[in-house]
Amino acid sequence: MIDRQSTFGAVLKEHLEAVSSRDIDRFARTLHEDVRLIGPTGSIIHGYDDAVAAHRGWFIEGGWAFEPSILWTEERDDSAWALTSIRYSTPQGLTRFLLFLLFVRDGDLWKLIYDQNTPFTNPHP
Repeated sequence: MIDRQSTFGAVLKEHLEAVSSRDIDRFARTLHEDVRLIGPTGSIIHGYDDAVAAHRGWFIEGGWAFEPSILWTEERDDSAWALTSIRYSTPQGLTRFLLFLLFVRDGDLWKLIYDQNTPFTNPHP
């Protein structure tokens, strides 16, 4: 369980590892009820249930590897964020994108409230 005693780094690691390992239950525990996810084409997923459903389908697909590198983090009393660079490999090839993650305090827990995916125009920055 992620709580106020956990560092933001631990929360961020938990979230990214949940995606990398395709662990939907672990992933779901990191989400805020009012989460918004912005996809690489500008699509918006709004709300916990829709975010979990979308990721469940993606996780089941398999055949991909999600490799994050943390570029920058910042933490405040009730919010923290990270900019990550993602290598996303599928049988069709490699995609690179930036992923911005914003977490807020929700009671005693850190929760992801905003996630924005921005593809690199150059796949090999």
